[in-house]
Amino acid sequence: MEPSAALLEFFRPIDPADIAEAARQERRLHRQTGRTEAFSRLLPWETLGTLITAEALRAGQVTIARQGRPLPIEMVSAGTGGLAPDAIQALCAQGASLVFNGVERQVPAIAAMNAMVERYLRCNTHSNAYASFNRESAFKAHFDGHNVLILQLQGRKRWWCYGQAERYPVVGRTFAGPEALPPAEWEGVLEPGDLLYLPRGDVHRAQVEGPNSLHLTVSMSPPTGADMLAWLGRALSNEDIGRQYLPVIGDRQERGAHQAALRAAFHRLVDTLDIDSFLVEADRERAAFRPFSLGLGQAIAPDMIVQPALRRRVPLTPGDGPHGALPEPERAVLALLLVEDSLTVRRIAEALPAFDVPAALEALARKALVFLFAES
Repeated sequence: MEPSAALLEFFRPIDPADIAEAARQERRLHRQTGRTEAFSRLLPWETLGTLITAEALRAGQVTIARQGRPLPIEMVSAGTGGLAPDAIQALCAQGASLVFNGVERQVPAIAAMNAMVERYLRCNTHSNAYASFNRESAFKAHFDGHNVLILQLQGRKRWWCYGQAERYPVVGRTFAGPEALPPAEWEGVLEPGDLLYLPRGDVHRAQVEGPNSLHLTVSMSPPTGADMLAWLGRALSNEDIGRQYLPVIGDRQERGAHQAALRAAFHRLVDTLDIDSFLVEADRERAAFRPFSLGLGQAIAPDMIVQPALRRRVPLTPGDGPHGALPEPERAVLALLLVEDSLTVRRIAEALPAFDVPAALEALARKALVFLFAES
């Protein structure tokens, strides 16, 4: 799939196809944009401060971490159950980092970026933001059970990468520790606007170069063979043998007959295994982001930027689909956005002169199927 003009512009001058190829080959990739503001608009410092609340800390949306360990919320709590800002600042000055988990759930611009990346790379994403304020890191050397795309938003951070300790690790597996580190395979400093892609299993660590750093990690998880097995299991539930209880209180002969029937069903399903069919169904089942909009108080202006909330490029049929039945104007607008990734209202209206585009966008916003952003 070719990257859209919007995706090319977002990563410019980095070619998104280079990221896709690095993912395909399971190799590390470091690129510089030379544009210090390239990614900073995703999460400005002033937005970051609004995310730090007592409720967010209690819910785990924000954690204060040091050397891989979250610090107790009691260390930054005020007597009334609120936060003590001076305590947070003191901990950060001592080497703690602020970690914003699943930050796409709080910041629409990051959710829209994640959706654009998902539509191109056909993977599931999850984003965390890390704000660090001195040379210590939030985590010790470690690897992740998923591919990671790192975008440097503010400040500078030095990274060390040591190679893949495991080729295909899963979530929950851990690295032995710093004493087991081999010599670094790669070392470099990420400047604002730079990008680093790490395949899963690549052991890495980082430290701030300068007074502070803010970077975003986008975990990218394509489906696996185990996901296909679960898909076949769901297909088996369409047959009587798949829905029947196992004969746990039967005798050996009864269990043997049931086992033979299950084996025959499994073999039949495996013989029809088709990756493309699995991917099509997985695409349809991938839920859209749900950017909430009351549809009030936000006039649809010509220079407003519109991006789709759907995370896959799925066919939009006139009847009921995975995102409900849509009237023709809404369907046409959403289909165009799925191809282009991001357009102004003016560009949409020029491409679809037969429709009342502002009315269609208002309806799509109320259905939480598009992101609406003021002109950047």
